[in-house]
Amino acid sequence: MARYIETLLEEKNISSETSLLENEGNIGLTVDMLVDFIYSMPKNIVNQVETTFRKIDFKNGDVMPYIEFLAKGMVQSVEY
Repeated sequence: MARYIETLLEEKNISSETSLLENEGNIGLTVDMLVDFIYSMPKNIVNQVETTFRKIDFKNGDVMPYIEFLAKGMVQSVEY
């Protein structure tokens, strides 16, 4: 069963292989890695992230700035 964020990204035509934060020296970090990281978090965090994606989607906003924001947090938390 597809998870919400994966479904949303598919609907927005964002490939799971899209590279993130390459300008900041994080070669190899992909959207797929970020999604896996998000879903490894405690359920309350996953719910918060999904809720924010829903709000952005409801307003027909661009989810990429939020994805980049989350990727920066991921890098800081795992010290890539």
